[in-house]
Amino acid sequence: MDCPIQGPPGPYHPAELKEEGFMKVEVDEVKCGTIGFCVKICPEIFRFHPGSKKAYAMMTEVPSHLQAKCSEAARRCPNNAIIIWY
Repeated sequence: MDCPIQGPPGPYHPAELKEEGFMKVEVDEVKCGTIGFCVKICPEIFRFHPGSKKAYAMMTEVPSHLQAKCSEAARRCPNNAIIIWY
């Protein structure tokens, strides 16, 4: 069963942000405030749309070696725009 977890502060216990195993990610572009923490923290996954400062995830399935960085980006997103699924 997929379980969405969004960045801080959210209705989840920090232990719920797993660092290993299957992980999917997406950016809620409506919530994205163009601050760019995600792009700075994990440029392997997140980019800005051309001509815009709205971020998007270049891939939905996060490789295991990038999951910690992706989780950090979700935690630090001030608009809770990064959605992580396990």
